[in-house]
Amino acid sequence: MKKLILSLLLAPLLAFSQGPSFTITDYEGNVLDSNEMLEEGVTIIINFYSPSMTCWPSSNSIELFTEAYNKYAGCNKLFFLQVAEWGTESQTVNFLEAFGTTEIPTLIGSEGGQTLTFEFMNWGLQWANELWLIRPDGSYEVDIPFSWDLEQQVLIDAIEDEGFNECENTMLDIEELSIINNDKSIYDLWGRLLNKKPKSGFYIKEGEKYLIK
Repeated sequence: MKKLILSLLLAPLLAFSQGPSFTITDYEGNVLDSNEMLEEGVTIIINFYSPSMTCWPSSNSIELFTEAYNKYAGCNKLFFLQVAEWGTESQTVNFLEAFGTTEIPTLIGSEGGQTLTFEFMNWGLQWANELWLIRPDGSYEVDIPFSWDLEQQVLIDAIEDEGFNECENTMLDIEELSIINNDKSIYDLWGRLLNKKPKSGFYIKEGEKYLIK
């Protein structure tokens, strides 16, 4: 059962012209502006979760979120963001390493996640685990039901209902990447340029694949 975070009565109401928006700095130091992404036609998918090892809806949702990211992020105008609603960096990273990955843009609870959680409460966020979808036109889906259910593919169904298709080859071949990007820049496994070396997980540099644990 979901756990109530706080009553909406505790959060001040803010006036926005469209749906929810944010400008944040993620775990890897990337500045993310939702309005810029939406203007470029990108659909944003946000998974709010509690980084508690005993919150099984959150752990399930992270597992399914990672699966969808691996299948759809590489070739579609989709942006995935996972937001820890509370917790330190170590709590967040340990949770993601157990059930998902930090390769997906991540917001640590104590470093912006809690703030964004409170902001989204103005738009209807209520629980310790919710999946949101924001479309380029500003319309959005609040708390997509049963996104944590391992017996279903709710998120994947929602993505395909929006008109996106699974990527044929999600990850690039390492040898091919070595030829295309044979330089000192750092890339993730999907060939996307990173601002800096990640703190955990896989990355590629000069055609070689590395793992930080």
